[in-house]
Amino acid sequence: MGIFKAAAGSVGGTLADQWLEIYSCGSFPQNVLAQRAVKKTGARSSNTKGEENVISDGSTVIVHDGQCALAIDKGEVIGVYDTPGENTYHSSRTGSVFHKGGLKSIAKQSFERFGYGGVAAIYQIIMYLDLKEHMSNPFAVKVPINLTERNTGASIDAVITLGGMFSFRIADPATFYKKVCGNSTSTVMTSTVLPQLTTELNAVLRQALAKHCTEGTSAYALSIKADEIISSAEEIINEQWVKERGFVICSIGIESISLTQGDKDLLQSLQYAKALTDPKLAAATLVGAQAQAMQSASKNEALMKTYAALHSKNNY
Repeated sequence: MGIFKAAAGSVGGTLADQWLEIYSCGSFPQNVLAQRAVKKTGARSSNTKGEENVISDGSTVIVHDGQCALAIDKGEVIGVYDTPGENTYHSSRTGSVFHKGGLKSIAKQSFERFGYGGVAAIYQIIMYLDLKEHMSNPFAVKVPINLTERNTGASIDAVITLGGMFSFRIADPATFYKKVCGNSTSTVMTSTVLPQLTTELNAVLRQALAKHCTEGTSAYALSIKADEIISSAEEIINEQWVKERGFVICSIGIESISLTQGDKDLLQSLQYAKALTDPKLAAATLVGAQAQAMQSASKNEALMKTYAALHSKNNY
């Protein structure tokens, strides 16, 4: 009985899988990088009994702008569809009578299934990837450096803080699937990869920043090198990410390059001390201090007179 059941299952399953499928993916939910395709069916569809993981040769894969579809067979990428519109799926293992398959194809597939007890030894899926730019990802880096204050020439050890936003996108879909998805057929979220990407970007930014922070660099000179720091970081990170994960950096926006508050206060103290070594500046500082003292004394005198008048009135 088992042989007859396997034979019936082989023929029935093969015939059910002869229908051509239509795969599509609507708008990606926010923060989703990849998700499995949905086979289009309806109330009038007869394509409801075919195996979920068998895709007929000649089926249609619909791709929208900003998307890419990957055809996966036994865990390997056999097709990349990144052209918007209708794309035709090709597989020599799942021929269809509706697309160049013929009766020979049905007989071959049925015999192959019979050897596996009536089921198809096939695992095929369509995965969709979001190729759009993923923006507004924050980063913050702190780097200890040796600075030279440009007015005084004094050298100090300080900490530079670099902060901003970066954006990235999938540039190599096949590499992304192999290295990041790990043959997963479930949804891949941005939150899954973002912590790792941010950590690696921070490390590269530290290297790029340190490259421009040679001994004696002035704080002013460093602040005008933002574009050079970004270019250095993008060159390093893109080469690494494309090869290892299929990502590229789209942009790095530096919001601020600044010293810690303690280092700012130290620099201001050095500038003030420098000013006092210049006779003209020292004289101006002294005059300013005297003027301030006179103003304070004048205010104090006015307050004393007011207090005396009030005291006299109360006694009276």
